[in-house]
Amino acid sequence: MEAQVIIAWAAVGLGTVALLLGLVFGVRAFRLARALSATPPTPIPALEAGLHEVLGVVHGEGSVESPLSRQTCVYWRMVIEQRNRNRWETLVDKREAVPCWLDDGGGRVAISPIDADVIVTLGARATGGIFGYPSAQLSEVLERLREAPEGLVGPYLRYREEVVNSGDRLHAVGTVVNTGDGWEMRKEDDFYVISDREEADLVSNQERVALRWAGVAVVGALALVWGASNSDVAALW
Repeated sequence: MEAQVIIAWAAVGLGTVALLLGLVFGVRAFRLARALSATPPTPIPALEAGLHEVLGVVHGEGSVESPLSRQTCVYWRMVIEQRNRNRWETLVDKREAVPCWLDDGGGRVAISPIDADVIVTLGARATGGIFGYPSAQLSEVLERLREAPEGLVGPYLRYREEVVNSGDRLHAVGTVVNTGDGWEMRKEDDFYVISDREEADLVSNQERVALRWAGVAVVGALALVWGASNSDVAALW
C-alpha cells in the first residue's frame, strides 16, 4: 500500500509540473502564433512605438566567425546535445553576435539577435562521438568555443550551428522604441522573433509547438487526477 501511495504522490508532483509547463509554454506559443499572423509588416519610415513586424536586409557592425562552418557572419548559435536515457540533453548552447540593424531601403531599425528567438534555416549539422569520446571535429569546435562541458561521455552526440549572414533578408517581430538615436526593437511581453522563414511557416511552427505543449498539459492533468484519486491528497480536496 505504501508503494502505491508513493507512486500516487509522485504522479501528483510530476503531473502538476507537466500541467504548469504545458500551460505556460503552450499559451506562449499560441500567443506568438497569433501575434505573428496579426501583425502586418510596417515600412520603417512609418514606424511608431509599439509592436511591429519589420522586413529588411540585415547588416552588422563588424563580424564574428561561426565555430563549426567557420563562416564570417553577424550572428551564430551553437548547440551541442547528448543522448541520455532516451532523451537529448543540452550540454552547450552558445551565441555570439555583433550590433545589427535591418534596412528596408527607407530606413533602419536596430535589432539584437542575442535577445530574440532567432528561427533560421538550419545550417551545418553533424553527429560525433564514439565509445565515450567526441569526434575530432567536435573536439575542434569545443576548443574554439572554449567549452569543456561536464558529462560529455557519448557515444550519441549531435550538434548544430545556426548562422545569420550580413545581407540576409529577415523579418523581425518585436516592440519598437525610439531611443533618440533611431528605432530599436526590443523584447517585451515575450514577443521578439527574428527569422529568415516565411511568416506562414513561422505561424505553423508555433502552432505545432503550442499543440505539443497542450499534449504535455493533458498528460500532466491525467497524471495529476490519477495520483490525487489514489493518494491521501484526495482527502484534502
